[in-house]
Amino acid sequence: MKLPKIIGIAGTNGAGKDTLGELLADLQQYKFTSVSDILREELTKQGIPHEREHMRALSTKWANEFGHEILTIKTIESYVEEEKRGGYKGLAIGSIRRPAEAEAIKNDGGIVIWVDGDRRTRYERIQAANRGRAHTDDLTFDEWSKQEDIELSPIDNEPGSMNMNGVREIADIHIDNNFDSFEAYRNYLISEFEL
Repeated sequence: MKLPKIIGIAGTNGAGKDTLGELLADLQQYKFTSVSDILREELTKQGIPHEREHMRALSTKWANEFGHEILTIKTIESYVEEEKRGGYKGLAIGSIRRPAEAEAIKNDGGIVIWVDGDRRTRYERIQAANRGRAHTDDLTFDEWSKQEDIELSPIDNEPGSMNMNGVREIADIHIDNNFDSFEAYRNYLISEFEL
């Protein structure tokens, strides 16, 4: 499969989005970044913890002030500056959570890949990984599921809220990661995308 210059990676938590992005970086010389990185940088400047609700609130605020595609646009603009210096063959953008963010990628000639899997399995992967993210790693399954539900569907009285279900609907490729092992999933990605 010929890969486009820009690939958006969306999906649910613990589904394997980072694994796909890291493979694109390691095997195809893509820059792999997340729109969440921009949010974390800003929260750090403001002295606010990188908890999920703070990131969601800042993302919603910016979406309402600058447009729902602002995080993708900022990420692509940053990449264009780096591309001038060379070194990358493409850009993989993780954590796409709004349809407008996905559309911005498509409008720039890219594709969006949706990665998902069984909810309980994904939760257990996150717990086993112990990624050091207290805002997700220390939650019970019910608390974690509730946070995910908030991100999946837009909140009626919050215009810039996340809408991951909308992203899933317009994604170009869907991956169901219910593989028995990390190695099986990794091998599938390498084969499927000819990495």
